[in-house]
Amino acid sequence: MSDNILISEDHTNATEGYSWGTNDVFETRHTNKGELYRELMSEYGRCTGRVYVDGPDGEAVPIGWVFRKRQKYDDCNETYLADTWVTIHKRPATVVSTSHYVRTDNNEEFDA
Repeated sequence: MSDNILISEDHTNATEGYSWGTNDVFETRHTNKGELYRELMSEYGRCTGRVYVDGPDGEAVPIGWVFRKRQKYDDCNETYLADTWVTIHKRPATVVSTSHYVRTDNNEEFDA
């Protein structure tokens, strides 16, 4: 199995408050979270915060980042704030829809 980092992405229009796309878990070309983070910032804009899920004991566990940049609509000259929520995964979700996350602060793995 590859050591490349697995992620999923959720794309939203923060200006109007709706989601416009979700990617299933996929393999990146990166094995280092720092390199991945820098590429995501280059593609999706500045980081505005972390993504969290509830851990096994109810604690908030960081599993990714939220990026924001101003984008132009495809069909007019107006712009909107595009948020991209990126989560890091240990492997794709299983049939029972269990997500396998990796903490962004200490690399511990857990299922949620």
